[in-house]
Amino acid sequence: MSTLRFGQHIIKASAVFLQTELSFALVNRKPVVPGRILNHEVCEHVHVHVLPRKAGDFERNDSVYDELQKHDGQDEDVPSKWRTEEEMATEASILRNQIENS
Repeated sequence: MSTLRFGQHIIKASAVFLQTELSFALVNRKPVVPGRILNHEVCEHVHVHVLPRKAGDFERNDSVYDELQKHDGQDEDVPSKWRTEEEMATEASILRNQIENS
């Protein structure tokens, strides 16, 4: 695995922590909450966002939806707002190790 496509985006292998024949999972370049990941299925670009939740992470539980809506419209095309490739590679490596050791 060298690079993969996620819609119009090129994904570096270092951001991918799990790959199967039909899908791959990657860390997010601008997560709403720590640990947010994406799962992309090769079938016609179906993807799933996984947001780990913990008690008290939002004042109102459903505020996460407001935050997601606001987040998705902001700074998507502003690379200076994204995490660095090194940060993403570190997180992907941690997740990859957790999966391999579980």
